[in-house]
Amino acid sequence: MTYISDSIGDSQLSEDLRSVRAVINGYIQNTPEMIRSAVERLLADGGKMLRPAMVVLAGRYGDFDGNRIYSLAAAVEMLHNATLVHDDIIDEAETRRGKPAMHTIHGSKLAILLGDYMFSGCFVMASRNSRIDQYDKLAKAVARVCEGEILQDTEKFIFNPSIRKYKRRIASKTAVLFSLSLYLGAKEAGCSEDICNIFVRIGYNIGMAFQIIDDILDFNGRTDKVGKPVTGHDMQEGIFTLPAIFAMQSDNGELAKLFNEPPYSPESIAQALTLINKSGAIEKAKAVAELYSQRARREIARLEPGYTSQQLEKITGQLLSRNF
Repeated sequence: MTYISDSIGDSQLSEDLRSVRAVINGYIQNTPEMIRSAVERLLADGGKMLRPAMVVLAGRYGDFDGNRIYSLAAAVEMLHNATLVHDDIIDEAETRRGKPAMHTIHGSKLAILLGDYMFSGCFVMASRNSRIDQYDKLAKAVARVCEGEILQDTEKFIFNPSIRKYKRRIASKTAVLFSLSLYLGAKEAGCSEDICNIFVRIGYNIGMAFQIIDDILDFNGRTDKVGKPVTGHDMQEGIFTLPAIFAMQSDNGELAKLFNEPPYSPESIAQALTLINKSGAIEKAKAVAELYSQRARREIARLEPGYTSQQLEKITGQLLSRNF
């Protein structure tokens, strides 16, 4: 398994993330075997643990207490993975990170229950060591993520969505968890509210850049690196992201013709991918991601120079060139 800490060469953070995984493993060890094996498989096939890494990095900016910080980081990782399980069911995605999605193995009913189990585990782990006001932040984050999913579903097949609506959607779906992760770590470590708010803004901007790059990879990423088919899947599902929105702003009618009557055939999606890649929309979307990265760097520069700011700077720098 490759963590974000491996990507930035941080052995201390790697050790921290192994401790976070140990908290999760300890939580699930006494559960029924089917639940334990399903959660273990999901985590083993997991991503780079970017969100729990942010909890830890912000926690190390203040008065670091491993028991409290690792529990919160584990809670965030469980929350994130629970949303992925439900996302895959909603999107009818067959794979997640290159492996069969949970619902394709266990069926949708059981996968929903497993996702619910991880949601509950998030709050149990957070309650063990952290302050009670942190639960409110976690609960509100869940509500925001659900809001983002609802917005995405209600806006499906609207082939000319506004950039404002797109940003609102990805802020709820993605940026909120990045902001939450950094805020929770800083707050638990006793940082002032002003410092915590700096971390909130860092997380928001990193999260926005991260999601825009993720959306770009649906057009030109490598399947073996992205972990899902790179076939314009979002458009196939009627979800129009920033590259498609930019391309439609300069459309001469070709894209509108392709998208006017869903469902879309594979031939229509292939044509759309060609037109969007030729339109310069990918480069425009990358420029927006770069803008958010620059904003994140400006906020990082407001922190005291040291370990946390250095590692957040490295993570931010990787976003525009990532292929995962």
